Amino acid sequence: MFLLKRHAQGTTLCTMIAGLIGYPHFMNYLFIPLLFCTLASAWAQSAVPLPARELRGAWIATVHCINWPSEPGLPVPRQKEQLQRLIQSAHDRGLNCLIFQVRPAGDALYESSLEPWSPYLSGLMSLPPAPKWDPLEFAVTEAHKLGMELHAWFNPFRALAGDKHKPSANHICRQHPEWTVKYGRDWWMNPGVPEVRQRAVDVMLDVTLRYDVDGIHMDDYFYPYPAPGADGKSVPFDDEKQYGRYQATGGALTLTEWRRQNVDETVRKTYEGIKAIKRTVKFGISPFGLWRPGFPDGTGGGLDPYEDLGADSRKWLQLGWVDYLTPQLYWTIDRPKLGFATFYDWWLGENTLGRHIWPGMNTSKVGDDRNAGEILRQISILRERGSRMVPGHFHWNFGALDKNLGKVGTLTLERAYPVHALPPASPWLSNVALPVPLAEKLAEGKRVRWGFADPRWENYSRWWVIQAQIEGKWRTIEVTFRDRKELDWPAKATAIAIRAAGRAWEVGMPAVLTR
Repeated sequence: MFLLKRHAQGTTLCTMIAGLIGYPHFMNYLFIPLLFCTLASAWAQSAVPLPARELRGAWIATVHCINWPSEPGLPVPRQKEQLQRLIQSAHDRGLNCLIFQVRPAGDALYESSLEPWSPYLSGLMSLPPAPKWDPLEFAVTEAHKLGMELHAWFNPFRALAGDKHKPSANHICRQHPEWTVKYGRDWWMNPGVPEVRQRAVDVMLDVTLRYDVDGIHMDDYFYPYPAPGADGKSVPFDDEKQYGRYQATGGALTLTEWRRQNVDETVRKTYEGIKAIKRTVKFGISPFGLWRPGFPDGTGGGLDPYEDLGADSRKWLQLGWVDYLTPQLYWTIDRPKLGFATFYDWWLGENTLGRHIWPGMNTSKVGDDRNAGEILRQISILRERGSRMVPGHFHWNFGALDKNLGKVGTLTLERAYPVHALPPASPWLSNVALPVPLAEKLAEGKRVRWGFADPRWENYSRWWVIQAQIEGKWRTIEVTFRDRKELDWPAKATAIAIRAAGRAWEVGMPAVLTR
């Protein structure tokens, strides 16, 4: 009888048939109603189109209070209010993913035993907010309520961003000054020190273990961007001692090869560590937009991230050390040697393992050297390549959409995001065949409740996707976290469909209810 009841569509008719036949004889003719129910259910389920797919995200930066909080030392209720409003605004602007900066510079915007509280919260490094609260935990919960992913964003090697906030006694600059280097306006943790590399990995794995994040995100600050000296030439980064020790042990790599090896080790150990803890937590990196000047042929650029930053981003992609790559394609489409589409196409061609390529767009420049139409055209270019990859993108940074600079928030919502989209699936992380949930109408059809017949499936699902048929068309009206299992019947809907989505956004067949 469970097979009859598991399908939302056709259950009532099957029960009627069983009653007319009579239970003693029903088992002799079980295949008749069962076949009818199965066909009816399959027809109803197949009539519901699959939800649209596209990653639509943005960075929320905390360093220097770029996006949040508005200033250091705000009262806790105000901090919470601002962060909650930003997350709600992102949802209302049509986004489904946020990258939230939790380690701007050797500090933590969450409770950590490894690093001090960030000065952007209380105004003083290591001083916890009072009353104490955890911004990362709060952001994860609020994003999940709205069906959005939340990725924790880490700067791997920056120790201090400028001189405004003095390091506390438990900051790396004071605990181990020999591990740090002043370079330009900032202090840096020296990637040539093995303990520094391990610390970066430990910090990211600690968050993976203790928080229900959907992703771990590393930005593009590996070895620092070259800083000019008084003569206009780049100042060398001071890692001669560490490189000399490497050579003394018989190391034969050149300086830049050794630096790339240090960064490679950090990336690889982070990826492997995340998968050992929670396989379905995605790991992403947002490197500089090009791998090296001259790739593809005819393109230029003064910075060589491969040599200058120690960043072999193509290697990470092709060895499968990332689940998604977010090259910062902050150039306009029509720029001759550094064009948005040129580099996106190149990255697609280098993506031999089929990982996600979700470029970053410089939406913050709207009103400066570009307008909202440029961002809309860039989104269109990504979609035109949809046969090669399910599209996705990130806006740098969310402030542009939130403040509606150049009406970019309004225009993207109206023209680019009129249809709700799920993030693309990641089948190499999980590809579970989720069952059809059980669904029923409550309160005389004014409310809907659903869930799995076998609660063990809760361990494999993460989201619920609700679609509604309104004026003859199916549309995704809501995505919600797995702990929510009821909602009011949507206005004007003649039918609704509820399907489970897994931890890597694989989706099951829907339960369908009609008016």
